[in-house]
Formats: sequence, structure tokens, C-alpha cells
Amino acid sequence: MIDDIDLDADLNAQDDDGLGWSTLGDARVSDRIIAGAMVLAGNKYGQAVVRIVAVDDDGQVHFSILPGSLAKNAHLLGRTVA
Repeated sequence: MIDDIDLDADLNAQDDDGLGWSTLGDARVSDRIIAGAMVLAGNKYGQAVVRIVAVDDDGQVHFSILPGSLAKNAHLLGRTVA
């Protein structure tokens, strides 16, 4: 499943607004990381479906983690996730 991650992120890291964050440099395909997109984020320790809230000019990505399990939210990704 690690190969399916769209955005490498520490799901426990939060910005000043309480949102998760990462950078465009940590995206598998940066064109997918746009405000409103639902993507798979995380790392080898945990993954979740997230909604991209904003992408700053400097490449910082802010996201909210959707409640529920990965299995429950996988249909939001529009692709098959193992």
C-alpha cells in the first residue's frame, strides 16, 4: 500500500490551524495535490484519506484527515487501494 500513497506525510504533524501538513515535494504526482482533492496521505506507519485544504505558494500542503477508516473512505479516491 505504500506505493499507493499520493502524499508522504506524518499524520500526527499539525500546522498552527490544527490541519495536517506536508509539502508538494513529498507528493508522488504534484498535479493531483490541489485544494478540494481527496488523496491518500501518510507513510509506512499509517495512511488515511485526506482532503486538501490549501497549497501555499511555497509548496506547503494543508489537509484535513477524513474521519473513519481507510476502507470506509477508499471509494472517495476514485481508484482501487489495496
